[in-house]
Formats: sequence, structure tokens, C-alpha cells
Amino acid sequence: MKNVLYIVWTDNNKLGIPIIDEQHRGIVSTINSLHYFMQTGHGGKIIKPTLITLQQYTDIHFRTEEALMAEAGYPAFDEHVKLHKELMDKTRRLSVDANKYEDPIEVLKFLKGWWLAHISKEDRKYAPFITKLAGT
Repeated sequence: MKNVLYIVWTDNNKLGIPIIDEQHRGIVSTINSLHYFMQTGHGGKIIKPTLITLQQYTDIHFRTEEALMAEAGYPAFDEHVKLHKELMDKTRRLSVDANKYEDPIEVLKFLKGWWLAHISKEDRKYAPFITKLAGT
């Protein structure tokens, strides 16, 4: 049995905002769990509940981010929230159609690509505003 992580979390992924960093790790962990079950041949059974869990946790995460961005007066708030809504819509569609995917690896690729790009590019834009607000 393979036991390789699909996404390896490193310090380079951290934004320096403890609650956001922990939530990002939780999201990555959920994606890695789906990958694990796919490696063991149980991806078809676990994909829908994993996507529902990811959708619920992402909602909590986005609420946290948006509250922090609003408090910090992040000037690109509306644009960032739009990205969040687009991902939530896509994740909902994926979870509804989860059992239709013959190749769930495409779901994994999408999740990995979206999250790593979002954290490394979009979230990095607001991080200085929040860390300045926190005085760190």
C-alpha cells in the first residue's frame, strides 16, 4: 500500500496568521485523506463524504478569512470573496456529482491546484493587512 501524501505542507505555505494556517492545513489534510482512500481502492466510496466535509470546512474557513479581511480593511475584499464563492459553487457541484466521476484523480488535481494557487497567490495579498492589524 502506498502511503504518500498528495500535498506536502511546508513552512512556505504558511501566511503567518495562526488560525488561517491551521485551517489551510486542515483543508490540505482532507484532500490528502481523499488521496489515501483512492490509493487503497476506496476512493469511490469516500469521495462524496469527503467533498461534503471539505465543503463544510471550507465554508468555516472562508467565513474566518472574510471576517479578518473586513476587520483589516483589505482593499480587494470583494474580489477575494468572489473567488471564495466560485470555489464553493464548484465544490458543491463536485459533491453532488461525486459518484459520476470515473476518474476521481481529476477532482484531486482540481482541489490541489486551486488551493495551492489560492494560498500562495491570493491569500498572500491580504496577509500583510491582517498581520499589521494584529501587530505581528
